Amino acid sequence: MIEQINAIVKNASKLMHENVSDISQKGNASNYVTESDLAVQQYLTEQLTRLIPGSFVVGEEGESRLQTAEYTWVIDPIDGTSNYIRNIGLSVISVSLLKGGKPDIGVIYNPYRDELFYAQIGLGAFLNGKRIHVSNRDFAHSHLCSAMSLYDKRFAKPCFRIIERVYHESDDLRRLGTAALELAYLAAGRVELYFEIRLFPWDVAGALPILTEAGAQVECLYFDTLPLDRPFGVVAANSKENFERLRSIVCEELPTLPY
Repeated sequence: MIEQINAIVKNASKLMHENVSDISQKGNASNYVTESDLAVQQYLTEQLTRLIPGSFVVGEEGESRLQTAEYTWVIDPIDGTSNYIRNIGLSVISVSLLKGGKPDIGVIYNPYRDELFYAQIGLGAFLNGKRIHVSNRDFAHSHLCSAMSLYDKRFAKPCFRIIERVYHESDDLRRLGTAALELAYLAAGRVELYFEIRLFPWDVAGALPILTEAGAQVECLYFDTLPLDRPFGVVAANSKENFERLRSIVCEELPTLPY
């Protein structure tokens, strides 16, 4: 199954054209959608639901109506659309298969570097066929990936406070502009800490099995399971100790979600 999903995702990347056209905004001035986002999602929806008849899709683009299904696909056709528009080379396709509401398979593909991250619960996490694992760096030598609530800047202030506190205790900060890729990098040992105040299921779902199988600690902040119907915060780290320190800082500055 996972080999078939990988092939579908890689084929979908061929719809990410070099010359981006038909750019439109949705919701606010920082949130974009292109013809490629729509084309990739349509292709993935058709191919993945054919792979598991009766499965349901939750995707970033278009209308998604939550339904009860044994198998649910969660799709982000292009995570990092703003990067994609600017040809920065940091945009990925992210797909997750939920079984009984829980992420079971995750696939994240960066076509610019031909890097395919994937995992199935219980079978390990991989990058282009090679097993990956989180790093063993302590907090002081860790890199944090984070962001400042781009799509709703009312929540930027606590993000800046958290980032500043972590920055003074850790090594450095990274901001890639794609949550899925940042989380995949954490799983591969390239960064160690992750926090974002407001994400959606398609931003995160593909990374969750990869993180789990790579040995990371991850939490949808203040939720026991992955929410499919609302935004949420995410905290992740390469070790239990680093996770607990990061989470304590986040919860001190953000005792409840402000939305």
